[in-house]
Amino acid sequence: MRRRGLKIGFDVAQTCHDRAGCAWVADLLVREMVKLAPHHKFFLYHQFGEWINQDTGRGTHLESGNVWEPFSQLSPGEACRIWQAVASGEEPLPGAPDIVHANCFQAPFVAPAKLVYTVYDVSFWIYPEFATEENRLVCQRGVLEATGRAAGLVFISQSSLNEFERILPGLLEEKGIKHTVALLASRFQSVTQPRATMPSGDWLAVGSLEPRKNYGRILTAFERYFEQSSVKRRLTIAGGKGWKSEDLRGRMNALEERGLVKYEGYVSDERLRALYSDAFGLVFPSHYEGFGLPIVEAMSQACPVITRRNSSLPEVGGAAAVYCDDNDTEISEAMLRLERDEEYYLATSRACWAQASRLSWADTAGKVIELYGELMMK
Repeated sequence: MRRRGLKIGFDVAQTCHDRAGCAWVADLLVREMVKLAPHHKFFLYHQFGEWINQDTGRGTHLESGNVWEPFSQLSPGEACRIWQAVASGEEPLPGAPDIVHANCFQAPFVAPAKLVYTVYDVSFWIYPEFATEENRLVCQRGVLEATGRAAGLVFISQSSLNEFERILPGLLEEKGIKHTVALLASRFQSVTQPRATMPSGDWLAVGSLEPRKNYGRILTAFERYFEQSSVKRRLTIAGGKGWKSEDLRGRMNALEERGLVKYEGYVSDERLRALYSDAFGLVFPSHYEGFGLPIVEAMSQACPVITRRNSSLPEVGGAAAVYCDDNDTEISEAMLRLERDEEYYLATSRACWAQASRLSWADTAGKVIELYGELMMK
């Protein structure tokens, strides 16, 4: 029997700017779904709800027989008009989709299509102090609107689902919202083998400069490591300027002047892969993550990872990562052990490389497509 093809409207609005985690998830997920389900039609929405881009040129663009991009050539004004008409019920969405998948913390009115909404995390409720007021309110509004409009939710980790159900107990069952947990994977192809020797590269920290990423702890642990190390590797930091980071930038500037730290800011995809490939190890003691893409990205390059056992991080790191509490001494001692014990370092590299291979975008895409199918059977 021939499978019925669905028409899927997919939000890629956030891919039109410098890409953070949510944008990369949207990009990599839709690329894999387009390959996995050629019988479905995909409509990439470069303008989505209230997210109207002035330029869509940098966004996700796919050349495939089952992909259309109805907003990519429209002016921002025309795109805004269409979404307003959709919200009022005056016009259908381009492509008249069966499913619309929202990826940027917005849950616009899309009826008669069924809305699917990706829940990355609920940190803005658990740790409101780590977000700006504007960001916190936007994210909270998006999730709450999704609970009223979405037919399906995608959680990027079991931890994210657990936290959602702790904050909003019983809501999924009460409203009959179908959901799935679809773990993510690395944006980079894995290297062909783990490391055979200890590299000479820097320590690496990845993520925007915001309180949730715990850069203050990273810098303190790094300074402690540097005092005790006989090798004295530098720390390279890759991440765009976030919020509430003025004091952090002052510390980083002082360490840069001493030659201990190199801050690269927001880097290209190609550069980030090179950083993971060359790094001695990734230090990622984040306070909270919906998934923690830098962990699996580093592991795909056979780079050892030091992280914490909180939120989703153990799901991503498995038994391969080196886990520490939020403690300067523990983190610096983990760094020193990896540096001083070659056998331990190479065993950690092997374990990290193997862990990355257990996560794939094909699996992620398969679970999301399965959710789409379940929604159309309701």
